[in-house]
Amino acid sequence: MRPRFSKHAEGSGAGAGTGDTYVSSLFTHNPEATTVQETAVEEEHVPQEASNAPIADATNFEGLGIDPFLTKHLSERMSMTQPTKIQRAVIPRLLTRQRDLFVQAQTGSGKTLAYSLPVINQLMSCKGVTRDSGLFAVILTPTRELATQIYGVLEELVGCCRRIVPGIVIGGEKKKSEKARLRKGVNILVATPGRLADHMDNTEVLDLSMVRWVILDEGDRLTELGFEETITKILTTIEEKSKISRSISIYPELPSRRVTLLCSATMKDEVKQLGEQSLEDGEWVNNETVPDKQGDINDSNVLAPAQLVSEYLIVPAKLRLVTLAAALKKITLEKPESRIIVFFSCSDSVDFHFSVFTRDGKDPRRRIVGEDGEVRDDIRQAPASEQTVLSAPLLGENAVIHKLHGSLSQQIRTSTLNAFSDQKNKAAYEAKPSILFCTDVASRGLDLPLITDVIEFDPPFSTDDHVHRIGRTARAGKNGHSCLFVLPGKEEGYLELIKPFHPSGFFNKDYKELLAQGFGKEWDVTATTWHLDVERWIINSNINASSRPMTLARNGFQSHIRAYATHLSTERSIFNVRDLHLGHIAKSFGLRETPGKLGGAMGKDKKNGDQPEKKIRERKVTKNGAVNEEYAKRKMNAVANQHMSTGAEEFNIGYQ
Repeated sequence: MRPRFSKHAEGSGAGAGTGDTYVSSLFTHNPEATTVQETAVEEEHVPQEASNAPIADATNFEGLGIDPFLTKHLSERMSMTQPTKIQRAVIPRLLTRQRDLFVQAQTGSGKTLAYSLPVINQLMSCKGVTRDSGLFAVILTPTRELATQIYGVLEELVGCCRRIVPGIVIGGEKKKSEKARLRKGVNILVATPGRLADHMDNTEVLDLSMVRWVILDEGDRLTELGFEETITKILTTIEEKSKISRSISIYPELPSRRVTLLCSATMKDEVKQLGEQSLEDGEWVNNETVPDKQGDINDSNVLAPAQLVSEYLIVPAKLRLVTLAAALKKITLEKPESRIIVFFSCSDSVDFHFSVFTRDGKDPRRRIVGEDGEVRDDIRQAPASEQTVLSAPLLGENAVIHKLHGSLSQQIRTSTLNAFSDQKNKAAYEAKPSILFCTDVASRGLDLPLITDVIEFDPPFSTDDHVHRIGRTARAGKNGHSCLFVLPGKEEGYLELIKPFHPSGFFNKDYKELLAQGFGKEWDVTATTWHLDVERWIINSNINASSRPMTLARNGFQSHIRAYATHLSTERSIFNVRDLHLGHIAKSFGLRETPGKLGGAMGKDKKNGDQPEKKIRERKVTKNGAVNEEYAKRKMNAVANQHMSTGAEEFNIGYQ
């Protein structure tokens, strides 16, 4: 039976219960914002002129020096007719000079084509180049996902010249398969640093003597992951094994020395140091660099695109889950073909939220055509633990959610990304709206098509990560929208750190207004009911010996707290785990009490009487080891009465 709610509102939240009516504590004891916020503008913000759009003037790819045949392929097969600013700056330099480049550009500005087109163009000009001719270019990336994407772009580009063959070595599959590809021959190799270094030591058929280009993509991320030493080893080995001087007469169209390119959206000290180590007399190039002339550094390269509409929400901890639901409901209702990315701090949090929003969902890729011609869901669905793409009935009939994080196998990560990015096979995969729940594994370099909205549900671990996250939308001149969740109190200080990255404005949106837009007229009652359904789903799963939702909720809560504690020490005054109200955070994970232990991260809570897990397990089973269903029911009712009575105090298990 559904709970009944009093119509006598208390403040702006749900009403106080009278008689046999009661309300959830969702809208009580919530802290307010501590800083004076800008007045929220209710009308929709108008995007400004794009800062990373293709240049709409007489300049085209052929005018930059690209072969007419390749230019035609770009236009007809890839719908690209005009270069972006960074392409206009980089392409002529790589075609006409033999000088190392340090490329600083906004995310989504077209860096991949900026370095890929000149390499392929020059290899095409060598009529004798085939896959047997050797390896001429190496592209190093920090993640497997980015490497896979770049490899996909290369495959599209060489569609007009099949004698040029790209390859990829990134791990996640047997080295035997990768060795077989290398043995057949590749001209351009995309790789992660660790995997390439492994092959350099153990794969005899990997010949680096002809390498003319080395591209280090996402330099800031490469340094963050500690690849400097590996990259130095790779560059040194390539230099030692080089036989370029012996083949100049064979391939006069190619550079007579190795050209190295370092790409990065941000210019941290570590990236500059990597540039000093890897580049020889490198030229600094950015969006504002005039073609064929050296330009100065421009701060706009590390800013959010001008056309991006950026908002932030100051949301009390207890209301985070329902506010996320409201945001997704609003977007999917207003933009039926929306493509949304939601960033979380850890993989366990991704798993929990994915399970909440895809309850009763089906994998849309598993569809069959019946004898009557009707398309139906295939009943042979994969086990819940293996599902990463499911429909989301809570958000709409056609909504589909994908999940992606580093704990998934490479095969699953690749198939999930392909499903989310698939724009061609609409007959087999009609996923509109399409949503991706992910960690920062998807924040760097990936060119996911037509992203309309980015939601940072958990603040990033650095301002650089913030720039990369929001850079998944508003790419190549298109409009986009981003939204950041922060807690009331000290976290509001984070807004001042990132406002300088938003030259077009950073707007405050009232979470109550968003709840009303997502849940309707009686938003407090509807949101409370929605959250109670989540809590019951978790509790009932624990009673019915199907404890997966409860396990996901507990793991998500615990990992979220641990992840919170890893924020930069310089931001400790903003993100301090001791300032968190752990009871309220637990409620946002559908829990009515915090887990007793956090693997040493939290002590036992004497105030709330937490008891050792061993005793709890003993009470829940009979002498024969079976589940004590009577006890479980009594416990559930006691917890429900305690936390849903109108006079109940919210528990606080914070640090003293």
